[in-house]
Amino acid sequence: MTDILEALVARAVAGGDDGADAIGALYDELNDTVYHWVRFYIRDGHVAEDLCQEVWLKVAQNISKYRAGTCLLAWLRTITKNTALDYLRSVQRRPSEVLYADHLELDRPRFDQNPEEHAERRALAQAVAYHLQKLRHEQRQVLILRFFDGLTPGQTAQIMGKSDGAVRTLTVRALRKLAAVMPAGESSSELVEELLSAAAGGHRVVGTRVDAREARVHVATR
Repeated sequence: MTDILEALVARAVAGGDDGADAIGALYDELNDTVYHWVRFYIRDGHVAEDLCQEVWLKVAQNISKYRAGTCLLAWLRTITKNTALDYLRSVQRRPSEVLYADHLELDRPRFDQNPEEHAERRALAQAVAYHLQKLRHEQRQVLILRFFDGLTPGQTAQIMGKSDGAVRTLTVRALRKLAAVMPAGESSSELVEELLSAAAGGHRVVGTRVDAREARVHVATR
């Protein structure tokens, strides 16, 4: 994926009709990610959508300044963050990096959930958003990038300046720590098992046991 994105950037820098098409392809590939990043700072979804358009305008205007082979996602994330913070300053609001429940993918209604299950899921999302603040910065960052922003281990590794393997290890350790601070309960255990499964690359997590009160997590993957 990195090679594909770099190729699109090269085409965008070249300009012309093909350059415009390349910017459009980058937008199609990464706009959902940009929106998640904006929503980290901006709660109003309509404002966030407007700011996404502003981000892509800046990308088109500054694409020639990107240094090929560095980290496109980190460059894009910086533009996105600065755009969101500039907006907050313009309306005289203090920047906040507090996570809200509606940032979580797990907070969204699913076709197989009844209203009671969704309400429980939302309450659990609120607990995750709150207790995530108790983790160390690096642990919090890797979970935000992986599960809030929906980035792959490879993309997360680019932004954090780590190897894929280091990101996977950090993710599991951060989830263990999250399990330790989450309120006790079957729902919390199921959530951490679900996230551990995702951290393992989509494979089923076998023999996972989570006890938030005793802070024990055992992971055995196939």
